[in-house]
Amino acid sequence: MQMLLRKPFPVLLILDIHSYCNAKCTICPYPKLKNMIPMGIMEEFVFKKIIDDFRNISKKYSFKGSVIFCNMGELFCHPDLALERLKYVIESDLDSKIQTNGSLLTPDVADKLVQFGFNGIIRISCHGISPSVYERIMGLDLQRTLNNIKYLSEVYPKEKIEIVSIPHDWPNGEARRVRSFFKGLGIRVRMALPNNRAGLVTWMDIKNKHKLVACKSHRPLGEMVISFNGNVLLCCNDMAQKEIVGNLYNQSIEEVWNGCEMVDKLEKIYCGKPSENSFICKQCEFGITSLSSIRRLSRNIRHECKKLFFTRVW
Repeated sequence: MQMLLRKPFPVLLILDIHSYCNAKCTICPYPKLKNMIPMGIMEEFVFKKIIDDFRNISKKYSFKGSVIFCNMGELFCHPDLALERLKYVIESDLDSKIQTNGSLLTPDVADKLVQFGFNGIIRISCHGISPSVYERIMGLDLQRTLNNIKYLSEVYPKEKIEIVSIPHDWPNGEARRVRSFFKGLGIRVRMALPNNRAGLVTWMDIKNKHKLVACKSHRPLGEMVISFNGNVLLCCNDMAQKEIVGNLYNQSIEEVWNGCEMVDKLEKIYCGKPSENSFICKQCEFGITSLSSIRRLSRNIRHECKKLFFTRVW
C-alpha cells in the first residue's frame, strides 16, 4: 500500500510567505477565496522556525530538502520580502523553486536573484500568448509579463526557466502559438489541463466520489503545504483550507507530518476509512475510487487523449 511507503518526513515544503496575488485567473479559485479566508504575511520568526526545522530534518535523514514559494499567492507582490526569504532558504542549504505569474518579476528583481545566488527552477504561469486571451484569463498585462520573461532569459539560465500554460477557453491555434513563441526564446513550455482544485473551480464538472482508495497525484505522501499563518494543509489543492492537519507556530514539522490529524486524512484516502461527503478528496479529480488496472488504463488513456487534443491539436 502506497501509504506504507510514506517517509516519516516531507521532502518538499510548499510555503506561502504571504497570501496575496495580483492576478484574476479564471482557472483559479483565488479571486473568490481572497474574500472568504484569512489573508496576511507570515511572521519572520515563524518562517525561520519552519526553515530551520526543515534544514535539521534534511540533515537528520540525509536528503536535500526543497522549498517552493508560493501556493496561494504571487510571490513578488512583496518583492523585498520574497528576496530576503529566498536568500534565507539558500543560506540554509536547501533547494528552492519559484512559482510566479511573472508580471512582477521585473529586471531589478531578476538581477537581485542572480546576485545572491538563486539557482533553482523558476516556473512562470502564462496562460495564453495572444493579448486578448491572456488578459481575459489572467487579468494582467501581457506585454509587461513578456518583457520580464525576455529579460530573465538573458540573465538567468534558460534551462531553469519553465513556462506553465493551461489551455482553457482558448481559440483554435493558441496552443501552437504559445509553443512557437517560447521556443523562439529557447524556453521550454509545459502544458497541463485545468485542475478543479478539489471542487473549488466550479465550472469543471467533477462528480462527488462515494469512496476513495488512493490519490492519483500522491501529494500528501511527500509534500507539506503551509499557509502564511502556519496552518498545514492536507494538499496544495485545498486552497479553501478545509483540511487543516496542524500548525507550525507551536508544532514541529515531524509532529504534524506524523500526527493524528494527518494520519486520519491519509487513512480516509488510502485505507478505506469512512469519510464525510464534504471531504475534499471526494470532490477532487485526483481522488481514485478503484485500483483496477483496467480502470487505471482507461483513465490514463482518456486523460492523455484530452491533453493531446487541447495542447497539441487544438
